Amino acid sequence: MAVDSKTAVSTSNSTTNSTSPWKELSTACIDDPFFLLFKNISYSRRESVLARVSYSIRECSYPLSKSKIRATENSLVNLKAIICHVVSERKTILRNVSGDFRPGELTAIMGASGAGKTTLMDILAGFMSSSRTDANYESTSSFEGNVIVNDTERNLVKFRRSSAYIMQDDNIQPLFTVEEAMLVAADLKLTLKPRERLRRIEEILSVMGLKETRYTRIGDLSGGQKKRLAISLELINNPPIIFLDEPTSGLDSVTSKQCIRFLKRLALEGRTIICTIHQPSASLFNMIDHLYIVAEGYCVYTGGTRNLVPYLSSLGLRCPTHYNPADFIIEICNGDYGDYLLKLVETIQNGKSNAWRSSENISSNKAKEIIVTHMSASSRVLEQSNIRVPSFEVEYKHTTYYATGFWKQFHVLLRRNAIKLLRDKILILTRISMHLFIALIVGAIFFRIGQDATYVLDNFNLLFFNLMFLMFSAFSSTLITLPLELPILMREHFNRWYKLRSFYLANKFADFPIQLTATCIYTLIVYFMSNQILETKRLILYVLMCFVVTLVAQAIGFIIGAGLTVQNGVIFGPLIILPFTIFSGFFVHLTDAHPYLHWLFHISFLKYGFEGTMMTIYGYDRPKMHCSDVYCHFAMPKQLMVAVGMKQVDYWFCMTVLIILYIALDTVAYIILRVRLRKRI
Repeated sequence: MAVDSKTAVSTSNSTTNSTSPWKELSTACIDDPFFLLFKNISYSRRESVLARVSYSIRECSYPLSKSKIRATENSLVNLKAIICHVVSERKTILRNVSGDFRPGELTAIMGASGAGKTTLMDILAGFMSSSRTDANYESTSSFEGNVIVNDTERNLVKFRRSSAYIMQDDNIQPLFTVEEAMLVAADLKLTLKPRERLRRIEEILSVMGLKETRYTRIGDLSGGQKKRLAISLELINNPPIIFLDEPTSGLDSVTSKQCIRFLKRLALEGRTIICTIHQPSASLFNMIDHLYIVAEGYCVYTGGTRNLVPYLSSLGLRCPTHYNPADFIIEICNGDYGDYLLKLVETIQNGKSNAWRSSENISSNKAKEIIVTHMSASSRVLEQSNIRVPSFEVEYKHTTYYATGFWKQFHVLLRRNAIKLLRDKILILTRISMHLFIALIVGAIFFRIGQDATYVLDNFNLLFFNLMFLMFSAFSSTLITLPLELPILMREHFNRWYKLRSFYLANKFADFPIQLTATCIYTLIVYFMSNQILETKRLILYVLMCFVVTLVAQAIGFIIGAGLTVQNGVIFGPLIILPFTIFSGFFVHLTDAHPYLHWLFHISFLKYGFEGTMMTIYGYDRPKMHCSDVYCHFAMPKQLMVAVGMKQVDYWFCMTVLIILYIALDTVAYIILRVRLRKRI
């Protein structure tokens, strides 16, 4: 940590028995300070690029200017059979960079767009694994090098347990209040008693300036307040190291200063605070303790903020008076003053040199002494400014990867999802009103045809349409809502709030009542308006079969939503679910299809749902139906079942197959979701 020796001596001699809250916190945080060292980090990924134009044409001529091609007799070029090639090449993003970040310092990784700062942040935070491979076992992206924590090779599981990564986008549930969001985080991340959890929340809200907005919904907060809330949620378990990706992005100058001031305050508590920042203003620049500047994958400077201008002056690059040094170094890296990139890299040894730090290099064994000295000096300043800090003890020494168990996580997430669904009145009213509106229209069209043998084929069409509508409504609702939840899931799951299976099951169970309500509204209205056979057993079996079909459709929606974006899901979703409709037995009977297509019928969940609903309406020895015409060919329900190839249908067999398909598809959706979460970690 940057501490001047004279300052250290004077502050240590003047330390008194002050009851500053900083003193209590320091004894809690200095036991295990985090010194983060990385050596020779390189990162590259394989990308596909268009090598040549991709099509073939007949011979033709095309005039080209003489400036672009050596002139021929008529300045023409003949094109013959141009063939396309798409080749892959490896793009290097980080090039053997090194560096170290220390507790008590606010470190900013700075650089122009595409310089590699976010990639470096992802590697250091553990958000990116060391290697990934494609189907040919050829590395598509990987990083090489070592990340060392407190003189020990980083154990990624333990490291993630003791760190927090706050991403650029503030992905927080917008329908909850600030206090409710903090309570959920505390319930998931702490094992303290309820009174102690509330005390901790009070302290954090007070320190982060959110006490007055505790009952405000998150969707109504300003950008700066959302950023502070995102930090507060991760401070619940007091991690000793915090990573932030572009914390000032999208904020105005005043709010950006407040955000950096809070980060500075957190660093003074003994934490290691590392953030990426594109190009800070002069006022923000002076608030940063340590700079790590990257350009084109290289480290061009690592050291104290005040030492940047002398460093550049030593290379003959004088920053103009009243000019922002952050702008100046970015302009130099972009080549505005000549090609100085390699010279900067060689001087700073690509991050290995500590010559421009504010103090000499230190090891983690001196952490306790340095942090106590540093915070003793800082506490007097903060006391004069009446700045309060939370005095809780660290909560990151868990014996397991998550602070709470599965059932605790499931209970908290189920409650949160239920509250979220109930407050999202537009979504609920849309789903319920849509089912109600379509049910009234369909009921009016097929009014009182269910027990008349004259309209038995119309009723046959009605039963299939009911399944089609319920399937698409359940499928589309999941297809759209799940991708919107993924950014929140990625942030909370990476920061060890809960297990993925806890989230997945809570999400499914919370939606069950709404989906069941919507299904019952539609089926009951259509059932009675179309005058189907009035038997309690048949009605219950019919509603149950329709509900299970919607669950299977939701599982397919989960698969597509977990693997694709909303835009791609809306495009490809209907194409994926369409084959289940074609091979349902409604358009083509199984006995009439080619034998090599039979397997498609056997995996179509709509086939089993359709057969099950037909069985409830026309099976179970239903007596002869009334015929309002001279002759009704299907007055006997058994004749209809034989005609449509459903003579041997068993309702409970269909139900069993649907349940098996539901479990299998849900498992596939869970695996896809897990793979997507692990794609970068």
